[in-house]
Amino acid sequence: MIIKNCELYFAKLDPARPSAKYNKKNPTWELQIRTTDREIKQEWLNMGLNVKPVVPDVGEPYFRVNLRKKSIKEDGEKASPVNVVNAQLEPIDERSIGNGSIGNVRIFQYEYPKDTGGKGIASVLMGVQVIKHLVYTPKPRFDEFEECGETETIIQDDEIDGDIAF
Repeated sequence: MIIKNCELYFAKLDPARPSAKYNKKNPTWELQIRTTDREIKQEWLNMGLNVKPVVPDVGEPYFRVNLRKKSIKEDGEKASPVNVVNAQLEPIDERSIGNGSIGNVRIFQYEYPKDTGGKGIASVLMGVQVIKHLVYTPKPRFDEFEECGETETIIQDDEIDGDIAF
């Protein structure tokens, strides 16, 4: 199933670094889709998506859906990462999707039994096609440090006067 013309936020789609925020043992690739259009919100609800309204302190209210894909399948095998392409179906850097980009999102849905009875619909993020690419350039993590000369290395003796130092 394809969800068209979504606003894309908080893309964590790097194949080598799925997010462990919600599950340390089975990290996930994640993406939030948004809209301000009530008709699109209703379409998403009709698809069985878990739509949440958001009223921010600043800015216009919107509706959001969080989508995920586990990095490890039920059988213990590694799952294939989320496929990320541009409008011409060429691969793009998964880490470069900036908040507010526009795209189409492919999901896989299946029914599952709820603990309370009945059935629910699970949606798995499978692919993203970026149509309007607001490029995000991650800052290097080492930029908090600055060069400060030579490293001083001291080798300590484990024993002092025949006693073991603790």
